[in-house]
Amino acid sequence: MPKLLTPTSREAQTPLCQFSQPTQNVLEEQQVPMEELKARCDRYYDHLSALQPPQENIMLRAANFTVASIQQMIQASPDSAFIRVYYGIKENGEHELFMVPVNPDGTPDSNADTVYVDNCCACPPMGNCSNDELLSDS
Repeated sequence: MPKLLTPTSREAQTPLCQFSQPTQNVLEEQQVPMEELKARCDRYYDHLSALQPPQENIMLRAANFTVASIQQMIQASPDSAFIRVYYGIKENGEHELFMVPVNPDGTPDSNADTVYVDNCCACPPMGNCSNDELLSDS
């Protein structure tokens, strides 16, 4: 069974993210059944399906990032304790996610040497994630 690092208590953390004191963000490791993670993904799929017109085959449901690109981003911003994931749409209408290192004051790092990371391929199209049990249709 996979392990999930999750906040120990969302109610106890005010605000939820302590950017200037990242050690205050306490996460605990919990065993998580794949069924629970799939249920999260299924609820999102159901939400997209219920939209008019349905969006389950248009809106991003997952994205892939290379480990090497994430490591490069972290090495270029060693003082960042957080990575923020943004959802965007390219000029051509293609949906995407990208990652940005976050400064201790909670702002995106925008120094000249900062590295941001685009996803390398998204789901949909499902061909990019065809064997993903978390994304199999509800």
